[in-house]
Formats: sequence, structure tokens, C-alpha cells
Amino acid sequence: MAYKEMTLEEKLDIGVRSIRLREAGQLEEADRVRKLIPLSPTMAKWCKDMIGPDFLIQQGFNLSEAEEEYGADWLTR
Repeated sequence: MAYKEMTLEEKLDIGVRSIRLREAGQLEEADRVRKLIPLSPTMAKWCKDMIGPDFLIQQGFNLSEAEEEYGADWLTR
């Protein structure tokens, strides 16, 4: 899935929206919104190495920054 590059302000806005949804008891929606924020390349690589690439795919994390850092095929290498 292609994602556009996000500014810090956009990431913070999404984080605040996720927190507000969680506070309102909308836990599934809060998690979905939180995953719109790109996972850092370091964290994505750690998850791939320690938990496995399937976890990252199944959880639906935004991996755009990791793809930019490591290449589009980084999960399958």
C-alpha cells in the first residue's frame, strides 16, 4: 500500500485523534487510526527480525518509512 510522506504535525494530529477515540471507548477505531502513523524503520526492522514479517503484514502497520529506508522488498528479503 502506498502512503504519502507525513509531517510531524500530521503524525501528531493522528496520534491525538487516536487517543480521543480510545478515551471515547472506540478501541478498534483508535487502533486503526494509530496504525496510519508510519512505523519507524528501526521499529519495523526489529519487529520483522524478532516477531516476523507476517506480524507486520497482518497488523496493518504503515510501513512506508521502512520501505523508503530499506527498499520495497525489505519484508521478503
